[in-house]
Amino acid sequence: MKLEKEFNDYDRIVTFDIETTHWKPNNGETVAIGVGQHESGTPGSTAQYETFARSNHGISDEQDLVTTAFSYIDELDGDVLVSYNGIDFDMDFLAKRCARFDSAPSPPALQTSGQHIDLFTDRKAACDAGEKWPSLEDCLNSYGYPIPKTIWNGAPLDNSRFGDEFGPAFLDIVATGDERAIKQYREVLNHYLKTDLEANIALYYADQGVSFDPVTLDVPREFTTELS
Repeated sequence: MKLEKEFNDYDRIVTFDIETTHWKPNNGETVAIGVGQHESGTPGSTAQYETFARSNHGISDEQDLVTTAFSYIDELDGDVLVSYNGIDFDMDFLAKRCARFDSAPSPPALQTSGQHIDLFTDRKAACDAGEKWPSLEDCLNSYGYPIPKTIWNGAPLDNSRFGDEFGPAFLDIVATGDERAIKQYREVLNHYLKTDLEANIALYYADQGVSFDPVTLDVPREFTTELS
C-alpha cells in the first residue's frame, strides 16, 4: 500500500524495532531491540544499525536490554523516531514488560515528546473499512523495493518463526555461555533486524517521494545454527 503524506523535514532519522518470543507481553519477553539512524540527504550506506540483546553491550537480562536500548536512542539525539507499528505494539509491549522490572527505564525522549512517526498508523486507519492490514513487506513491494529475506535453517525467518523457534533457541544458547554458538545466532539476529530497520527508513522516505538506496534489502542471506 502506497501512502501519500507530508512529513516535516527532519535531519536525523532514528528508527527501532523489537523482537519477542510472543506477541503478548504476558506470554513472552523481549529478545532483542534494533536501533538505526540516518542523516537525511546522505547515501543509504551511511546509515548505522545496532542490535541490542543478551550477550552484547554488557546486557545480562531483559531489564538491561530495554534500559540500554532506550538510553542509546536518546544518545543519538535524533529529530524523529520512526517505526512500523511501533506505537501500538513495540512501545506498548515494552511498557508492559517494564512494569515487571525492579526499576523501569524512562521511554526515549522522542517517544514522550510525541516525535514518533508510526508508519503503520495511517495505513491501519485506511484499512479499517475491511481491507487486510498491510505488512511492512507489502508496503516495500508497493514502492518497488525488494523484500528482505533472512533464511535460517533452511526456511525464511519471519515474526512467527522468530517467536516460536529462533527467539527461544537464542535465549537457550545464551544461557549455555557457548561463545561460538552465540556468535552464530547473533549473526542471524543482526541481519534480520538490520533489514527491518533499513525497511523502516526506506518506507519513511518513500512516503514522502524521496529516494533512498538500501544496501541490505536485496541481499538475502542464509544461516545454519544448531543448539549446543
